[in-house]
Amino acid sequence: MGIIKKNGPYYYAVYHNEYGSTRCVPLKTANKQIALRLYQDIIRRRNETKEKLPLHITWDAFKYKLFRHLSIDKAPSTIREVKLACRYLEDVKKVRFLQDVNPELLQRYKEYLIRKGYRNVYINDLVACMKAVMRQGEKWEFVPKQDWSSVSLLKAPRGRVVFHTPEEINKLLAACPSENGRIIVLLGADAGLRRGEIPQLRWQDVDFENNQLYIAPNKTEYCRYIPMTKSLRNALQRAKIGARDEFVVELPGSRLPDYVATIYSEIAKAAGVPSFLHKLRHTFASQLVQNGVELYTVSQLLGHRSIQKTEIYAHLAPATLHKAVFNLPKRGMQLVGMEEKTVCEGNKACRQIGVDFGDLMK
Repeated sequence: MGIIKKNGPYYYAVYHNEYGSTRCVPLKTANKQIALRLYQDIIRRRNETKEKLPLHITWDAFKYKLFRHLSIDKAPSTIREVKLACRYLEDVKKVRFLQDVNPELLQRYKEYLIRKGYRNVYINDLVACMKAVMRQGEKWEFVPKQDWSSVSLLKAPRGRVVFHTPEEINKLLAACPSENGRIIVLLGADAGLRRGEIPQLRWQDVDFENNQLYIAPNKTEYCRYIPMTKSLRNALQRAKIGARDEFVVELPGSRLPDYVATIYSEIAKAAGVPSFLHKLRHTFASQLVQNGVELYTVSQLLGHRSIQKTEIYAHLAPATLHKAVFNLPKRGMQLVGMEEKTVCEGNKACRQIGVDFGDLMK
């Protein structure tokens, strides 16, 4: 919000009205200093007449602006989740103005979802979604900032990590009707790509010379490089010969992740292997951990911002945990008759010490 120039030399004042709509008012001056003073007068008069936006923005107007904003750069599944979260909130209370939504109402919202019998994980997702919605309203300066951290999340157990065995991956590859399907399976199982990263991978991101893939930022702001397995490299080399466009995976229509998921579900059905697309990413991480790769390295390959997200695979490395414990010095107590001997095999400085209890009694 502020002053702008449009097609001519004159400035315009841009601000929000009481309904959250953007107003653009001509100031009829080409002088920037004069335009700034006029803009400040408009804002002052609006506040003096009690038209300050946090007191007048309606819930419906805010939702309209929010959904329009989300449609620009968010996936349809995200928009559906936000709409569902807002609808549940309206079941708790008929919200008229945006400022009616506060931490107290969100606490009632959480209790309402508990009474509905939903799982804690699902409730936490909806509560976190509503917090994000209200923080967006605060970012737009529609409402004053509030302490949303006071609404705590419920305790929820971590979900069980499911992954494929090498035999199941071979079945999936054998069921692929084309090289395009094999690439989808291998990008998930041998490279750990997310469902949103697979359709966006371009041929310019495939570095055959250095045998690695460049994964552009998606869910995080960080890029990453993933070495290619022999199977993935061979599949990509064959596919590049007949490539039709700049994208590695050929898709009909737009390049939404849902199209990739549909293709993969048909492959899994043909192979007779119960699966979903993200299970391939779990397979990639799980097999790395089971083969002794450190969690930090796995987190870098997966593109996790924090290693805490990678810790869901920690239980898959029991051999590593046993090996770590076995590295402790060997200690033991051995009783032989009336003598007590201490054995420290791991430390050469320790000796077997014999104590004659009869001598001690003397």
